[in-house]
Amino acid sequence: MIGKGSFGQVVKAYDNHRGESVAIKIIKSKKPFLQQAKTEIELLQFLNQKDPTDTACIVRLQEHFMFRGHQCLVFEMLSYNLYDLLRHTTFKGVSLNLIRKFGKQILKALCFLALRDVSVIHCDLKPENILLRHPKRSAIKLIDFGSSCRDGQTVYSYIQSRFYRSPEVLLGCPYSTAIDMWSLGCILVEMHTGEPIFSGQDETDQIVKIYELLGPPPTHMIQQGTKGLKHFRRQEQGLGYTLRDPPRSLKVRSINDVLGVETGGPDGRRLNEPGHSVTDYLKLKDLIMKMLAYDPAERITPFQAISHSFFGQTECAEVQTEAPSSASATGDAGTGASSGGLAAMAAGGGLGR
Repeated sequence: MIGKGSFGQVVKAYDNHRGESVAIKIIKSKKPFLQQAKTEIELLQFLNQKDPTDTACIVRLQEHFMFRGHQCLVFEMLSYNLYDLLRHTTFKGVSLNLIRKFGKQILKALCFLALRDVSVIHCDLKPENILLRHPKRSAIKLIDFGSSCRDGQTVYSYIQSRFYRSPEVLLGCPYSTAIDMWSLGCILVEMHTGEPIFSGQDETDQIVKIYELLGPPPTHMIQQGTKGLKHFRRQEQGLGYTLRDPPRSLKVRSINDVLGVETGGPDGRRLNEPGHSVTDYLKLKDLIMKMLAYDPAERITPFQAISHSFFGQTECAEVQTEAPSSASATGDAGTGASSGGLAAMAAGGGLGR
């Protein structure tokens, strides 16, 4: 057993035909879960077929079958997720160099998903759904397309994990592939600071957390959204909108403070560390602000973001820290044998270069 969720569980198995370890996602035998699994299978087959060279950083679905009323999906075996990596840093965050490597690869996946003949929205981008391919390398893949849909065929209004939920979804506006870019902005900040940038306890609190950093959303989004007036009310003088139910103390903050742009990074932890200059932070801040634009029409696209100055001339190639030991070559999730590679990465050892 290597994982479980509301959908069912994931087990590690050995495929005798392929001669390699695989991860099997076993879906609960209840109808809504089976339907969701059917969508995931169709989308992954479509995405894998559109990416024959396996360069889009999307997990490969190898096969699927029914077993005792359970839909089973067989995936390539991957390693830790980015939340595991964050936990390994004791929630102090990874270096800007690693942020670049992860960011560029996730953007590569989002560029692919946004292609006109692909046009798929992931709908649940978060650190738990981004997996390392190998415990000692920085190459990653996106997993879990169970909530995904085709752009233009958006069915659900309740999507995205709360901390990573975009303003258009929170306000009940129409949404597109741009919601994944909002999630990515949240993820990149969290991977560096060690904590979620917007950690709302419920939808209302989530909107408050975003408001504290970015102010009120554009008037047209509040008016257009089915939930806009649930959270906002028009100000007395008619000058825009304000929170309907503001907390007793609004903690107004800035992205400068969150990232520690001029103070040596989050809580000053990166002061005088190579690759963490004010210039580096200003580039990251600019990128994050463009990813966290309220209006999806103004939000940076994956194609624009991937050539942003923050990424410089880095290549998103795999970087290996040390020769993998035979015990960790399969990418055992959670085994002691491979956690050394994770520790090295968390500390920026080798990988941060």
